[in-house]
Amino acid sequence: MTLGKARPRPARALLALTIGLALCAGTASAQSAPSDNATINLVRLLVKRGVLTQADADGLIAQANAEAAQARKLAGTANAAPAKPGEVRVTYVPEVVRNQIKDELRQEVVAQAKEEHWAEPGKLPEWLDRIQWTGDMRFRDEFHYYDKGNLPAINFAQLNRTGPYDISGNNVNLPPLLNTNENRTNSLRIRARLGVNVNLGDTVTAGIRIGTGDDNNPVSTTQTLGGGLVKKNVWLDQAWLAWKPTDWVEVIGGRMPNPFMSTDLLYANELNFDGLAGKFNVPVNDSVGTFATVGMFPIEYQADDFPSNIPTKQASRDKWMTGAQVGGSWKFDEDIVWRLALAYYRFDHMQGKLSSPCSIYLGQTLCDTDATRSAYMQKGNTVFLLRDIVPDPNNPTNYAQPQFVGLVYDYHVANATTQLDMKVADTPLRLEGDYVRNMAYHSRDVYSPEHLGRVANNFDAGDAATAPYKSGPVGWMFRATLGDVNPHASGDWNVMLAYKYLQPDATLDGLADPDFHLGGTNAKGFILGGSYGITKYAWLSARYFNAREVFGPPLSIDVFQLEMNARF
Repeated sequence: MTLGKARPRPARALLALTIGLALCAGTASAQSAPSDNATINLVRLLVKRGVLTQADADGLIAQANAEAAQARKLAGTANAAPAKPGEVRVTYVPEVVRNQIKDELRQEVVAQAKEEHWAEPGKLPEWLDRIQWTGDMRFRDEFHYYDKGNLPAINFAQLNRTGPYDISGNNVNLPPLLNTNENRTNSLRIRARLGVNVNLGDTVTAGIRIGTGDDNNPVSTTQTLGGGLVKKNVWLDQAWLAWKPTDWVEVIGGRMPNPFMSTDLLYANELNFDGLAGKFNVPVNDSVGTFATVGMFPIEYQADDFPSNIPTKQASRDKWMTGAQVGGSWKFDEDIVWRLALAYYRFDHMQGKLSSPCSIYLGQTLCDTDATRSAYMQKGNTVFLLRDIVPDPNNPTNYAQPQFVGLVYDYHVANATTQLDMKVADTPLRLEGDYVRNMAYHSRDVYSPEHLGRVANNFDAGDAATAPYKSGPVGWMFRATLGDVNPHASGDWNVMLAYKYLQPDATLDGLADPDFHLGGTNAKGFILGGSYGITKYAWLSARYFNAREVFGPPLSIDVFQLEMNARF
């Protein structure tokens, strides 16, 4: 047998396999003729599976028959003629060599077949193997109960969205008001999220997730049913790229899940972060590990052309959050793990600024600090009137005063979070504690010339002229969960008890839990809940929130939620 030049794949591999099968049938030892049927059956199988065309198959069969005939001729006339230079003649191939050739050829062809997916008809393309789908759904029945002693409260978030609101005596319309007295029951709501994570190599991954939601608020993807049976909205919930150059370093950019260890005292559970974060996880030994997270996240960019109605543009006042967290975990035994994290979150340019004198009576529609109002609010933070409106000289006691509101305080939040997992009588128990303090809060700021006489909320009786102003920078929470925190099987269960206390200016109300006290800060009270697994991928939950105000006019709100959840 003469060994010639290598043929290109896959023809070379297919031809080699054909010749190998012929050799294994005994052609080299000249004890029997090559098996034509085996060769033809193999080639026909490859034609049938779409690997070869019929024309290519005919050529290979002819070529295999010719080389097999040549092999028989050489085997029978081994000494008929001397070998040419560079030519090797094999008159006998031992069985062990034939088996080795057969194994090597099989491995080569199978490897190529797996790589190119032509040996497995119907198999999906290779790139689909690098994709992981995730998703979850929730159906909820929700009830809101309001104490009849609650006083009316202005909805400052809506005022900023739909305003400005004219606070002058000429306006016969009331400002937008929160519901504080009438119960709302059987509000059927859904949440649906679908995501995909993609492996882009050994160190790079990407993620995209869409989700439902009544609007584009940052703290919830829950959507209320009804509305005339119209179709429901879908939003881009996450979109991120992550690079993990080593086992202990990961860099994430885009719209990402919350990268920090935190609870819903500070950030809503569904809150995602826009920006860039670095995560570091460094184990010390089998029982002790350390971690750290740093990041920078844009909250709101000022428009390039602001203000749009005058030629002189303002210097940039982009709103950013920067955060840093360090922590550790200690595993005392298989059932006891303790985690502790300390963090500092700095929110820049969130504080509202009093405008320069603004001549609304001359037809001016924008004032130069309108953009310092928050893009998204809930309720609780202390706010003040942003515009310094110039009186109309023709009617100085009765002129239009359309106003927006801005935050009185900056927010530089220190946070300590701890979590202890253990077992009691073979039942999991998790204890959590959280403490926040706004280090930028100074009570004297509310009495500065910029704010004096302009603060609009957090007065005991709701009247800024006569009632004392009260606020505070502190919040804390304790929560205990007995049972499986996340049910993963039929029969898994948990019960939960928590207490929250969050003063008005402890943190930004726009990022806080939207369920407790129906969102925001300036709230305290108990939370009771429980879950029960009905399958591996579905469970039932119930929660009851009993909350009231910390300072200011009475505002007691109870919320009850009954849910069915599923994940896939």
